[in-house]
Amino acid sequence: MTLKRNLVAALLCTALPLTLQASETQPYAPSYLTVVGDKAPALKDWSEPKRCKGCHPRQWTGWQGSMHSIAFIDPVFQSEWAMGDKETDGVTRNLCGGCHTAFGTVTQTVEFDPDQEKNGLFTTQGVAAKGISCEVCHSVVDTNMRHTAMGEHGNGSLALANDKVKRGPLSDAKARGHQAEYSELHTKSEFCANCHNVFNPAHDNFALEHTYQEWKASPYAESGIQCQDCHMVPVEAAIRVADEMKPVAELANHGLGGKAARGGKQRPLVHDHGFVGGNAVLAPLLGVKNGEEHAAEAKKRLKSAATVDTKIIRDGDDGVLQVTVHNRRAGHALPTSLTFIRQVWLEVVIRDSQGKELLRSGSLDADNLLPEGTVLFQNGSVDAKGNPEHKPWKIARFATENTIAPKGHKTVEYRFSLPEGADDYRVETKLNYRSFDQGVADYLLKDKVLVPSVEMASLSQVFNGTQLKASEASF
Repeated sequence: MTLKRNLVAALLCTALPLTLQASETQPYAPSYLTVVGDKAPALKDWSEPKRCKGCHPRQWTGWQGSMHSIAFIDPVFQSEWAMGDKETDGVTRNLCGGCHTAFGTVTQTVEFDPDQEKNGLFTTQGVAAKGISCEVCHSVVDTNMRHTAMGEHGNGSLALANDKVKRGPLSDAKARGHQAEYSELHTKSEFCANCHNVFNPAHDNFALEHTYQEWKASPYAESGIQCQDCHMVPVEAAIRVADEMKPVAELANHGLGGKAARGGKQRPLVHDHGFVGGNAVLAPLLGVKNGEEHAAEAKKRLKSAATVDTKIIRDGDDGVLQVTVHNRRAGHALPTSLTFIRQVWLEVVIRDSQGKELLRSGSLDADNLLPEGTVLFQNGSVDAKGNPEHKPWKIARFATENTIAPKGHKTVEYRFSLPEGADDYRVETKLNYRSFDQGVADYLLKDKVLVPSVEMASLSQVFNGTQLKASEASF
């Protein structure tokens, strides 16, 4: 069935090369997922998360309501996936499903109804519908990086086992309910890389998402800080990791000890399983258990990630406001993931001493959209002809790149007129975030959803008009 689907898709969809047909090393092409051992995997080979809850309540509570737990039912993902399935004759089914429902992909139990929801709906069964569940990660035995066309981890390049053995980072685990095996891979960022690098096989494997590569080139990687050190601990611990530039295990008095399982021994460090990132929208929207708690943690993380600095210089009769945004605590770019969809932007308002507004930029309009001229930290994606494009399967490259590197910063300028006799200038600066634009939500979702924004950082300052320094350009 897999071979037939890929062969038909390759023949019908001229945008995709024939090399995307299934092969021995890529049986679920374009995904790089494989199954080690039984070549005819079935959903019964893996357990649902609720079975893990009995012995691992802390880990289950962290996972439940996380973006991993809703990876398959996420309505924004589902709608875009549906559009891709229609426009590529099904080729994106395995490509996207390989990460969002690995078990559904390897068992080929994902079904598509083009008439449900706004653009269509995918369904599957049992544990496959639980997204990135306990068994997905703890069944990983290896990566398939050596088989990828990119020469890097990505597009679900994971080797899964269905032998009932659970792999993990504990070398001395003595599990009672299942067999356990130590996996060094689970302790490294390379584990996460297999799904947090996404390449477009239709356009020379262009990197649509490259969170792992951003980390790999960062000071965090140089300091031995892994993804797990920030995304599998409480936000307060992640802040310390970024400020002290140490792996979480090396932090003094981190307070993260405990038992990895009921009846297990006391350990100096037990990782949480919330995988908190920046998405504070979807879990509450779906009303899933612990969704609000995960949204609160996401907001807390966003509010800790960056800071802003400002100053005003005089240039003739004009003032120039310089705003510098610092990526203080994200171990990857700001924003990361789908950088052509995520929005980080500056909102600036300048008033004189009488309250007269001299400049406004980046304030959302009545339709919850950003106005022209907003300073937006985002990558601009285009198709093969250079036209703006946001559908992932059509993106060939980034025409503009404007994200902020880990521990990096960027400065932007706003020019405004200096009225005569003004005593001072009041500047309100905010750095805001949202997972996607309101227009994206309106385009993809059947029901109207107001996309919320999170204020990441803010600064309120008063500049004395008589003390403004002249810029070098004015001399």
